[in-house]
Amino acid sequence: MDSLFLKTAPPLDPAWLAFEEVSGMNNPRPELPIAEHQVAYAAECRSINAKMLAPGARDHHLSLNVTRTKFTVPSTNTPFGDEASRFRLPVIRYEHAPASSETDSTANPAQAQDQPEVTVLYIHGGGLYVGEADSEELSCLRILKASTPSTNHTNNITDVQIPMIKQVYSLTYRLMPTYSAQDSLSDCLSVLNFILLEQQQRGGASDSRKYNHKIILAGSSSGGQLAALVSQHPTVLGKINGVLLRCPVTSDAFGGLDPYVPLRFQHLHTSAWEPSFWNSLLGQMKRAVPRDGLERMPLEADEETLKRLPRTWIQLCTNDSLYSDGLCYAKALEEVGVEVKVDVVKGWPHTFWLKAPELERALEAEEEMVKGLVWLLAE
Repeated sequence: MDSLFLKTAPPLDPAWLAFEEVSGMNNPRPELPIAEHQVAYAAECRSINAKMLAPGARDHHLSLNVTRTKFTVPSTNTPFGDEASRFRLPVIRYEHAPASSETDSTANPAQAQDQPEVTVLYIHGGGLYVGEADSEELSCLRILKASTPSTNHTNNITDVQIPMIKQVYSLTYRLMPTYSAQDSLSDCLSVLNFILLEQQQRGGASDSRKYNHKIILAGSSSGGQLAALVSQHPTVLGKINGVLLRCPVTSDAFGGLDPYVPLRFQHLHTSAWEPSFWNSLLGQMKRAVPRDGLERMPLEADEETLKRLPRTWIQLCTNDSLYSDGLCYAKALEEVGVEVKVDVVKGWPHTFWLKAPELERALEAEEEMVKGLVWLLAE
């Protein structure tokens, strides 16, 4: 683990530099009012996803035989406790479509005997300011199709049998600055509790690990922050089977290593203040208030909480001001005996697969994510 810590970032990969040049990523961009920016970001994500999933496109197969169900879940964190005043959280549930014929093997793939069903809650990123339930749909669909043999061989993901991915949930949580970071966190907890209750009613058990079902929490960037915080919540500890984090926010190092990064990690946390890690996708993050008003960040969890966390897989990009955030969190887990694996994408910036999913390295990063999911689900 220690060998992965960097004082400076390596050069950006030539393929990314070429994409920056062609796409104009380095050109000045107009600053929009936050409400307009939120709308524009969501539209841009939908446009990118639609292009990748269109007939003839590389990832078209991910869109086949999938049912998307849109519904709402009431948030439990509202000014008033009555049902009528609760904020309704938009949720998308991705599932395998029912097979249309006996020869249709890609729809609703068969589950091997004694293999558990798996539900994944995927939390989108966006700095807690932008993003919606479908903003990272490509990743959600790739996770859903991970257990579908006819799609696995195309991407050469793995020869290891993976349990059936039954459902992938993604939510639109409330965003800053209209709402607080605590609202965002509470919304994610509300949806996870909805999933847990649904599984309890289906399986007749209060703990998903007591019957043939597993739940994985996943998230990217600030969504990784929320996923980590949800996994640490006292009401969640012991109820989930794995955590998958991609370039996660785990501290407020941008506000100063002292006091926002635990003392034992301060000499290792370099990326927030070293300019070589910054680029067109992410530089220094400036928060209006420390920790965005949260009581603590994932890296500040106490030892007893960390010890109770499940197996965790973390994907990091070296050219990312959040690189040290994810690596320090991995080390914190390792120190207390939690099983943790880290995948490092060298020479690439923060969550680049969202901006340039068509690039070969973006597909490879997505495939590594699926391999990470396989590892999380291994007995």
